[in-house]
Amino acid sequence: MTTSAPWPHGRVGFVTILGRPNVGKSTLLNKIMDFELAAVSPKPQTTRRRERCIYSTPDSQIIFLDTPGIHRSSTRLGEIMDKEIHKSLDAPDAVVCVVDASRPFGDEDGMTATRAAGCNAPVVLVINKCDLATETQRQPIVDRYQGILGSDVHTLAISALTGENIQQLIDCLTERMPQGPFLYPPDELTDSTEREIGADMIRAAAMEHLRDELPHSVAVDITMWKDPGTKLRIDATLYVGRTAHKPIVVGKNGAMINQIRSAAVQRLRRLVDRRVDLRLHVKVAEDWPNHVAFLRSQGLE
Repeated sequence: MTTSAPWPHGRVGFVTILGRPNVGKSTLLNKIMDFELAAVSPKPQTTRRRERCIYSTPDSQIIFLDTPGIHRSSTRLGEIMDKEIHKSLDAPDAVVCVVDASRPFGDEDGMTATRAAGCNAPVVLVINKCDLATETQRQPIVDRYQGILGSDVHTLAISALTGENIQQLIDCLTERMPQGPFLYPPDELTDSTEREIGADMIRAAAMEHLRDELPHSVAVDITMWKDPGTKLRIDATLYVGRTAHKPIVVGKNGAMINQIRSAAVQRLRRLVDRRVDLRLHVKVAEDWPNHVAFLRSQGLE
């Protein structure tokens, strides 16, 4: 008779990642996981929902919550994203407060530091993009954050892009986790489905290529996800908030939508490890970031 291996125990807990938009939170999470699970683009607010990623070693398991960038809400979508941040701060075991060392301290940094300070959990102040900023550039923003978080807050300079000091960050967080049983199987990386991650990747590819040409009002709805095992077939619709935005997304003779499709396919191939047949369509959902029924249909309300 065979017996199953005992359920692992170790240092186990939840870590919330906070930061203003576009400081590199999702890039950091992907570097920790050594796999692209969180959507990344050069534009802020790429992350719209909590991304839960599970980092396991033989004797520890950290569940990371990647949150939308902290900002002042001006739409119903922004309010929903703000609620997601509040949920992520409901009794975490630690908080990683990510700072962009290459930008001066601003209002959104103040909002980030204040929320981190008020969550009643150990905070690690992570100074990202240390490869792009000198110590002289970093120190003023560190001083401002420490003025809110306390001068004794644990501070670590990293580069989420190059991986500098990432292992030191993992070790620092592991030390702060309580002892207990693993909450997920050791080989599980996320509680999101491939379809959910795929939709985020398509939207990130769209935002990356549209850059400043279009506001953040792009949503993705996957209408087909057919996986026979050899080639994944995906049909997806890109929704824009105004009629005038549609030709921007399509581009002249379909040039822009083809660039978006090609970039999305590259991301999706890394996710599913096989060929991908992606077909994109563009539709208008007028002012959808304020349309409750549409947001609910996207699982955002």
